[in-house]
Amino acid sequence: MGNLAKRFATAGVLVPLVLLAIYADPTPISVTALAVLAAVFGYDEWLRMALPVREDDGAWSLRIPGATLCALVVVLSVVFGPLDALTPLWTLATLLLPSIVLFRRAALAEAGRHMAVALAGLSYVGLLLSPLALFKAEGRPDLLVMTLCLAFFSDTVAYFFGRFWGKRKLYEAVSPKKTRAGAVGGLVGGVLATTVVGAAWIVPELPVGPAVGLGIAGSVAGQIGDLVESMAKRTFGVKDSGHLLPGHGGVLDRIDGLLFVGPVVYWFFVLSGY
Repeated sequence: MGNLAKRFATAGVLVPLVLLAIYADPTPISVTALAVLAAVFGYDEWLRMALPVREDDGAWSLRIPGATLCALVVVLSVVFGPLDALTPLWTLATLLLPSIVLFRRAALAEAGRHMAVALAGLSYVGLLLSPLALFKAEGRPDLLVMTLCLAFFSDTVAYFFGRFWGKRKLYEAVSPKKTRAGAVGGLVGGVLATTVVGAAWIVPELPVGPAVGLGIAGSVAGQIGDLVESMAKRTFGVKDSGHLLPGHGGVLDRIDGLLFVGPVVYWFFVLSGY
């Protein structure tokens, strides 16, 4: 099976699963569960990329507590709200993970890097992923659907613009395949998502002007998110974050842009009051 066929096959499983979680379950449990799974696997991929496991350094000892804390970021944000949950949780994480690193004697030479990577993963994966669960928990599944469409439309339209008109590279030092034409296409896709899917359909209370601005901001954020993961993979010397999703690579490879889009959309609506 070719890579494109694998991508479609994976999407054929994931898309109905996500839609069922959003629309078939009236509670936020299913969406939260999917976000927790993404957080756990994403954090584990982050550690595996940054800290390749060797039998003699005990790097595995960070995986279970780190992934558990990452899952708690999502769950406690839903239960108590992001502002009330995160301060005590981050305090616990900042006490626990460096303590684990401290007593891994075989890895003391790289302890500072391991501590930084373990803590950074909580923000990069858990914190940025939590708004996707908050949309449903706060009774706004429409915003979750629009957010997913924003990330997907931006990525898809960018691909076609880059394929047909892409000549000048966007940021070759980080991602050699991305082009400036693709970046423009991403903006077009983002605006289509927030105006056609959003303002004109599932979020009718959103005026067209702010919808255009949100589409541009969300697309820019998503493209930066994509570049950030590419930067990390280049730094860590890996091609894909993992192999869990056939045709896509790892979980982080699939949600890299979405990690940056979700918070932009969430806080736009929290602060604007639409």
